[in-house]
Amino acid sequence: MGRDELSKAHKLVLLLVTPTSVSKDQKKSWFLGILQSKVKEYSQAVDGALALSGDDSFDYVRCCVNALVNLKLELINLVLEDKDADSEGPGSAPKLEPDALSIAQQKSVKSLLEMVVVFGILPNLLPGVTVSAEKRSEFLREVLKEVPERNMLEKYRQLVFSLESLLDLKKHRSFTTLIMTQHLADILAALVQISSAPLLKPVQDDVNAEMSMQDDKFVMTYELHARLSQDQIRFNSELEAVIERSYQPTVVKSMLVLHGCARDKKNVKAPPKWYSKKVSNLLTDRLLGKNGVVNIIRGVLDMGGEAEAMDWQKIGLIAAVLGNPPEGDYASIEKYYQLICPQILKLLNHEDKIYQMIACASIKTVYERSLILSRRYLMDELMNTFIKLSESEDIGLAVTEDELDECIKSLFKVFVIGTDPDMMFLCNLEKIILILLEVHSNIVFGVSHLRDPIKQIVFRYLKNMDTGTAIKVIRAFALSEVPDDRKSRMVTMHKDLMFGAGDDGGIKVVKQVSSDQSFYVSDDEKAIIMQDVLDDLKDQKLKVDFYLSLMSDLTNIMVDEFEPEPELPEPKEGQFTQELVGQLLDLENHMDKMMHRMRRNLMVIRLLGLLSEDKILQENLMKESQRMITFIGATLKRGAVYAHMEHDEGNSPRLMSFQSLNMSLSILSLHLTQANVSTEDWIRMQDYVSDLEALSSHTDSRIAKIAGQLHRLVQAHGSIIEETNKIRDKTKCIQDETKKLQEKAAEIKSLQKEFENKKMDEKKEQIKAKAEELKKAKEKRKRGLKEEESELKIVEDKTDMTLYQSALYDIEDPLLPVRGHGIIELTRLIEDKDPETIENIENNLDIFKINLEDDDTYIYLSSISGLVACARYKTDYVLDVLTTEFTQVVQKKDFEDKATEVRTKIGEAMVRVTKELGEITPKYKNILLNAFFSAANDPDELVRASSLSNLGEACKNLRFSLGSILGELMMHLESASRDIASEVRRAAAMVLTMILQGLGRDALTVLESSIRDIHKTLRLRLGIETDEVTLIHVNLALDEIDKIVRELLTPYVSH
Repeated sequence: MGRDELSKAHKLVLLLVTPTSVSKDQKKSWFLGILQSKVKEYSQAVDGALALSGDDSFDYVRCCVNALVNLKLELINLVLEDKDADSEGPGSAPKLEPDALSIAQQKSVKSLLEMVVVFGILPNLLPGVTVSAEKRSEFLREVLKEVPERNMLEKYRQLVFSLESLLDLKKHRSFTTLIMTQHLADILAALVQISSAPLLKPVQDDVNAEMSMQDDKFVMTYELHARLSQDQIRFNSELEAVIERSYQPTVVKSMLVLHGCARDKKNVKAPPKWYSKKVSNLLTDRLLGKNGVVNIIRGVLDMGGEAEAMDWQKIGLIAAVLGNPPEGDYASIEKYYQLICPQILKLLNHEDKIYQMIACASIKTVYERSLILSRRYLMDELMNTFIKLSESEDIGLAVTEDELDECIKSLFKVFVIGTDPDMMFLCNLEKIILILLEVHSNIVFGVSHLRDPIKQIVFRYLKNMDTGTAIKVIRAFALSEVPDDRKSRMVTMHKDLMFGAGDDGGIKVVKQVSSDQSFYVSDDEKAIIMQDVLDDLKDQKLKVDFYLSLMSDLTNIMVDEFEPEPELPEPKEGQFTQELVGQLLDLENHMDKMMHRMRRNLMVIRLLGLLSEDKILQENLMKESQRMITFIGATLKRGAVYAHMEHDEGNSPRLMSFQSLNMSLSILSLHLTQANVSTEDWIRMQDYVSDLEALSSHTDSRIAKIAGQLHRLVQAHGSIIEETNKIRDKTKCIQDETKKLQEKAAEIKSLQKEFENKKMDEKKEQIKAKAEELKKAKEKRKRGLKEEESELKIVEDKTDMTLYQSALYDIEDPLLPVRGHGIIELTRLIEDKDPETIENIENNLDIFKINLEDDDTYIYLSSISGLVACARYKTDYVLDVLTTEFTQVVQKKDFEDKATEVRTKIGEAMVRVTKELGEITPKYKNILLNAFFSAANDPDELVRASSLSNLGEACKNLRFSLGSILGELMMHLESASRDIASEVRRAAAMVLTMILQGLGRDALTVLESSIRDIHKTLRLRLGIETDEVTLIHVNLALDEIDKIVRELLTPYVSH
């Protein structure tokens, strides 16, 4: 009977999810039509037991709830019947639970639950509450648009009905998983809204009735307000029950989703403030609860898929959530950290590495948020194991090997693996850094699994601290004394405790016992360890500064040793007073201080001795030699003073002062015997010549010997410096006298130049006057004078002129042929080395350059020839003008028809200059070759061919100077060999031939890296070249190569 009823219940559920045909009702959408059809079918199936309200979407929700409640009741009845059957026939085999649902049945139930949420909860929530429709599926957005608008009270009733139904269904085990895993976030949002939404203040009933009749608005009555208040209390209890009884990571995940939606600025409508605050408080409560941190982490990791992957973005997000408390006063923030920090520290020992990294990131976030609270609840707890070692002997001995092992590994995770190196964060290690160095020195020479972690912690701290702090830490450990300004910030290990080898490969704390091994041996090991630490840090500046700080201690060593020793008390016989006990205790303390001072001084000398053997350190010390000499000088002065005191007073020698002086003199000797000692160092050492002389008669033979040698060396360099200064002074006097003579010579030269310029101006005036007369004569000639008379007059006008003046006179002539004749005559005078012409060479250069601006090619080319004639006197100037004209001649508009001819003429002129230069051509190779290279892109093939020919002539003179430009030259020739014009290809092959001819047997030396490629390219060109003339030139180049190789391989036979 029960199974039949259960089957009917399943059919009713299936009825609501089975597709159906829709009647053509144009007033409603297709989806609402489906819902209406399903509601009618269900109503008929239950014989009208369910009254319909006319709201199709909510009627469908009521049908779904009715079907699910009916199914739940039938499942309960079936379980009861099954129990009765079991009681009647015990001993039967185990079987499936009677209320279990098949996969198909679960799918149908799941669909109905979704419909209840979609139509019963989501449309009735306030805007901004839960996940917005824009972030859900497109189908769900379309469905929600079809839900009709309802008034506020109706929405509330439907929301309460749907929520109560889901909470009731949740109580059955067959529905719990389906509801809580799929719809927990929406259920929590609905519970928050009902339990926390603020209510309107109630008003009078009669006024309400009148307002509702007139405005049709919602009005809060006293009765309604009381009922809603009761609902708030009831649903708040339901909310707490749901949260407490659900799987906490899932609850956290759902709350994070709601919290994220509440803070999302992309939402169309912002959520209410009370909603955001409530969700935030709920999330904080979960965080502060038992295992709250783990639940938060699990919930965040479950949000994005694969949780095992190391997602640093998620790690940072979780650290930000854990490290930033909710807003509040200082007491609430401290309470928050008091609860959270112990959980974070536990995560450092979690088996999952992701949790460990989250703990490291959270610790750093808390530190950045609050320095004081992070130190109180995190750092002190993290380092508590090592801090105990500084308190007392009993507390230190109680620390176990496992505690030390766990503490070191936690520090390694926090300060090395889990965070980036940050000086401010690493400052937290300052408190226990001396104990960590003690651990490092204890296990560095042994075998322990803690050796690498402790080394990395120490090195991470020393590398990222500033140099001053690092030196103070290293000195505090090496010399066993903490600076006064650091005593409140650093702790040291209790004097009666020490580290020993642990049973499990770690370390343990043992009581300090007197060992057969002398403290000299342990201090030697510590000095070697500190040297290794400095070497491994690879910070040369740190090493140099540490070395210099040790040198400043050498002077203090001598001062300490010459302090008066305390006098022993002399008790009277038979007396033992309290005063005597006090004196003995003071003496014991003083002896302890003396022992510590002696060990400290010996450590300074040990470290200086070890570091002095470092060659790189000695090279770097040259940059800080001033400080080093100052420190050593102070030691030498004190040593000399104390040496006089011992000699005069007859005191016994002091061991530590001897050691200090020995070390200082050894370091100074090492420095002054290097090859690159600066003059400034020798000058500084002159201040200590008398001290070295005093020490040369020291009672210790070694000190006396080294001091005597250094005294002679420094004194000799002093004499050299003195003589050098004298020579420098004399040289300066000579320079000053020379400068005065040069100034007088310049003044005389200036006067002479002024006189010559004045004389030249007079000559110019005379020439100008004669030119004016000539001009007038020519004008008369133009007016009809006879040609013979004018020529005669011109000849008469030149009777008193020199050849140079005559040429200048013709250059000023207005007639073009006469001007050209004048330029040619001036050029000939330069070639004939006419004295007056050569004397005015600069004026001639200006004349030629000015005439380059002439539009006529005759004048232009004549001026070019004139510049070539001046090349031997002003080579730089001439080549600069010629190369400029060579590259810019195409821009002259007046030469458009003759530009090619003019450019080739200029190129030939440059070659003539090259021949004139001869062996000094390499000096100007760059300016020449760049000009010829620039013609490679000229559109005229004749210009390209001509420039290549000129290039060959220039390279022929360059010979061995081709090396630096060989690659560029070969690329240029190779490009030209592929030119479309045969003339250019011929010229390229000819250039190569000329280069080989110019080099001769030296070609194999100059072209060593390119000769093989040249030969290969020429062979290839023979196979592809079609121009016969080009082939002849290629064969000539190959013949030159063969000739050079043959001469190299054939021995010279003398006849």
